[in-house]
Amino acid sequence: MSSGEQVLDVPAVVAGYKFCPMDSDVVAYYLKRKILGEQLPANIIPTTDVYASSPDKLPLGLFQIGQDNEWFFFSTKSKDDEITVIDGGYYEIDPDGAAPITWEGKIVGHLKTLFFYQGSPPNGTETEWMVEEFRVNPEFVPVDKADHTTQEKITNLVVCKIYRMRPPPSP
Repeated sequence: MSSGEQVLDVPAVVAGYKFCPMDSDVVAYYLKRKILGEQLPANIIPTTDVYASSPDKLPLGLFQIGQDNEWFFFSTKSKDDEITVIDGGYYEIDPDGAAPITWEGKIVGHLKTLFFYQGSPPNGTETEWMVEEFRVNPEFVPVDKADHTTQEKITNLVVCKIYRMRPPPSP
């Protein structure tokens, strides 16, 4: 957490509450505020490097208030390459899984979908894991061009929504 970033002190789990924001809220409320160091509810979206390991090795227990089989994390963005190789597998971009995110008639961000495969590309085995990566539109964040720290956050910070889907059918 940066020295200027404030965090609201709210309980991590509220009885009956499930965290399921709209895509526009993920970008306009959570990601933009994190980039600008503004106040966020504490313990809602934890931070981890999503693309450093396979999804089953992520600290999923840090995110405790979401829907079943769904987790949110602040992370560094995936590589812009079509495939991101890690130990034991790789993330591959779904070419049909990209879309702009709009809020109040403006494009505030972009969504990219990636699937996780075990093994080596291009012969990996599809797994039950999928990631939706939310990026902010740089034009949506008011920042001084000389503020290189915030510029770097705009470029590199994302929210990842991780899903564990049903396992793929056996061939």
